[in-house]
Amino acid sequence: MRKFALILSSLLVLAGCSTQVEVQATDLWVKSSEMSTAGGMTAVYGTLTNNSGDEIVLSGGQTTLAGLVEVHEMAMINGEMKMQETEAGLTIPAGQSIELEPGGNHLMFMQLTRDLLAGDKISVTFSFTGADDLVVDGIIAKPAEGGDEEYHSSETEVDN
Repeated sequence: MRKFALILSSLLVLAGCSTQVEVQATDLWVKSSEMSTAGGMTAVYGTLTNNSGDEIVLSGGQTTLAGLVEVHEMAMINGEMKMQETEAGLTIPAGQSIELEPGGNHLMFMQLTRDLLAGDKISVTFSFTGADDLVVDGIIAKPAEGGDEEYHSSETEVDN
């Protein structure tokens, strides 16, 4: 009987343990600016952490806010630093994080389906190679001044 009680209590302890989330998203926000109107563009920023033991790749995403979602990186184009789509995605090594930030890597939303105003909340699905998709609800739009970033895309080229 003692053996049965020990096994049962061990199973209960294990059942109460939760598995660690493969990818964690923190400090997410979406840019609200003069460009974030219907037909325009914006981007989501924050930190993505790979809690798994394997390398993963941010390969894209989805949101009802945009008709087109691309993973963007900073690249030297014709002697100038510009933003462009990276079809290879952004690699997140095992146990490490990447920053999505203005003027750096980010998830770009183009062909916006509606205006995005400061305070609005959106949902985003982050897509990965090597990990399950991550759905994040309630990402808040924060005002941001338009910078001098130049975006280079096969779909569209716009100075922001």
